[in-house]
Amino acid sequence: MWPFKRAGRSAAVIDPCLGDGTARRLDEAAGRGDWSTVSAVLTPVVDQDLRAFYVGVLADRSGPQPWIGKWLAAEPESALPHLVKGAHAVQWAWEARGSGTASTVSEEQFAAFFHRLKIAEDSLDEAVSRDPADATAWAELITTAIGRQLGLDEAERRFKEVVARHRWHRAAHARMLQQKCAKWGGSDELALTFARDTVDLMPAGCSLGSMVAVAHFEAALQADGSTEDYLSRPEVRAEVHAAADKSVGHPDFRRIPGHQTADGWFALVFHLAGDHAAAAERFDAIGDLPTELPWGYYRDAGRAYARYRAKAYRAAGRP
Repeated sequence: MWPFKRAGRSAAVIDPCLGDGTARRLDEAAGRGDWSTVSAVLTPVVDQDLRAFYVGVLADRSGPQPWIGKWLAAEPESALPHLVKGAHAVQWAWEARGSGTASTVSEEQFAAFFHRLKIAEDSLDEAVSRDPADATAWAELITTAIGRQLGLDEAERRFKEVVARHRWHRAAHARMLQQKCAKWGGSDELALTFARDTVDLMPAGCSLGSMVAVAHFEAALQADGSTEDYLSRPEVRAEVHAAADKSVGHPDFRRIPGHQTADGWFALVFHLAGDHAAAAERFDAIGDLPTELPWGYYRDAGRAYARYRAKAYRAAGRP
């Protein structure tokens, strides 16, 4: 899950487990405080993108989670409880901060935010020291670097640690892209260059093609005129189409849990650009399992997804 733009959940639409049985088992075990089942289910997961997704499911729980402390006490030398504690503390920190701009955050909220981020950083450092080969903790450390305002160089250092372990890590690239956006101290040019370079180098079928859609969407929010005017420029539409063809539209694209985020970014950008047929294809791929992003940019992610899907289908002449 992504902490930077939180949104109200619609239980009828947004499923954080995305219909995945393993994620459901982990979520239910965490709800019971059953850390031993969490450990048994998560330990065998070696796919780094799946591992990050499952850790995100465990982390995205409101308030303190006493079961994590019990897990740490029982398995103090294991990296996993430290990783889950750190990832949860990241989400908990943004829960304290809220989703508004810095001007809307009180001193008390900022104090809680930075305190919880320090807990996250310390826990993730412990995870890294116990399992140096795992990329997931390093990916979470990119988020703490952004939140603690440690600067682009430090975020880049942590990103390099991730890609040395898993070159095309989904979550790490998404977080590094946010660091390069204007709203986090970067610029449209930095974000677009990073996205373009990634798509140029990535293998066909990689989900990171959606970074081009994200970077253009972020640039459109900052541009003069409407978001739709920017995204409907012929050169922008052509670049987004090319990225989609190399990623979500490619036969080698892996539809593992979380692919709905990549499909969602293309669906949103195509729709806003007026390319409703292309948007409808991506909505078909998502079905009834949207993710918080990109729809959380419109406050209630579930309602936003349903609204934009209906508009795209109507405009495309679809039932």
